[in-house]
Amino acid sequence: MFNRIVDSIAPSIQGLRSEKMGLALQLFGGVRKTMPDEQTVRGDIHILLVGDPGTAKSQLLRYISDLSPRGMYASGKGSTGAGLTAAAVREEVMGESRWILEAGTLVLSDKGIACVDELDKMRDEDRSAMHEAMEQQRISVAKAGINAQLNSRCAVLGAANPQYGRFEEHENISQQIKLPPPLISRFDLIFAIMDKPDREKDKNIAKHIMGLHQAGEKLIEREDYEADERYVPPLDKEFFRKYIAYAKSIQPVMTDESKEKLEDFYLELRQSGSEEDSIPVTARQLESLVRLAEASARAHLRNTVTTDDAERAIKVTRDFLNQVASTEGGLDIDLVAAEVSHTERSVLQKVRGLLRELQEVHEGPVPKDEVLEKAEEEGVSRAEVKKELEMMKTKGEIYEPAQGKYKMA
Repeated sequence: MFNRIVDSIAPSIQGLRSEKMGLALQLFGGVRKTMPDEQTVRGDIHILLVGDPGTAKSQLLRYISDLSPRGMYASGKGSTGAGLTAAAVREEVMGESRWILEAGTLVLSDKGIACVDELDKMRDEDRSAMHEAMEQQRISVAKAGINAQLNSRCAVLGAANPQYGRFEEHENISQQIKLPPPLISRFDLIFAIMDKPDREKDKNIAKHIMGLHQAGEKLIEREDYEADERYVPPLDKEFFRKYIAYAKSIQPVMTDESKEKLEDFYLELRQSGSEEDSIPVTARQLESLVRLAEASARAHLRNTVTTDDAERAIKVTRDFLNQVASTEGGLDIDLVAAEVSHTERSVLQKVRGLLRELQEVHEGPVPKDEVLEKAEEEGVSRAEVKKELEMMKTKGEIYEPAQGKYKMA
């Protein structure tokens, strides 16, 4: 059943199996819970698609917004904070001019999916409006004498392009796309869609696109033409929408076996750090695993979360972590949730220490070559040191009073 669901998501787009699995789980979502201390825990699954231009990100967003029973689409480039949350407007009410609130995209997609394209093109002040909506699932408004809290119990599906054109593996996501780490860390799944030349894969995509265009031409010529089953979703769009709406009314409960499976996987991940004191994953990933497993149970119309659901959640999470949080030594969640990874942080500390020491020796600016030599003696490559020095210069931590000499600010 789950394969039929995944195949029904944008069949015109070739491949992207892991991404479509994640999107299928997002459509069903996990269970929203109220804890004994009256704190609510969201059930909605947030997904971010990052990748090279021309990899069908926008097409996927539009398809999901059509498929979700309460889906909304917005482009980050043309959206403001008020357009996403709520705007205060003046209107005539019974002959009297009053301020009223008009709901934005995140409020209108309550209990659905808000698809926000070009997330990286938004202004910082507009993007900050999403923080509360994504975690607390409500929007606090204090405008024109109106103080209100609006529900935005929606899943967010975002898409962003890398700053420098192409996505680089093993580089911090926050350094590649103009999104703050606190916002990136709120996404349950982050998929990096990379466009790499591969003869076999490219051949399949070319055949798929040509066949799709041919099918479109034949449909124009005659209405009774039956398209190739590869391009027709197994589940009709209207039926699929009703299926999702019904499945979301089910509140699946976790079995002891599924709990144990998720706990074991989480503990295994915690031990798979790239270095001894690096953080491979945080408790947020465990909460995401629970939501994904519940979504899988809903997709199968089950009242209990089985070990199969737990395994599906583990597979999707493993795919996401291997794409965006893997290093040569293991996993490092700081590649996703922080501006600087653990490895970069340790190099940065060494470079800072060396600069301080050499500054005392020279009683002034330190020659760049000397910093590179000393760092190399401590096992840090010249390329890494140069990269960190440039970053420190950009941030204003060091400056260059003379050519090839550095001084701490």
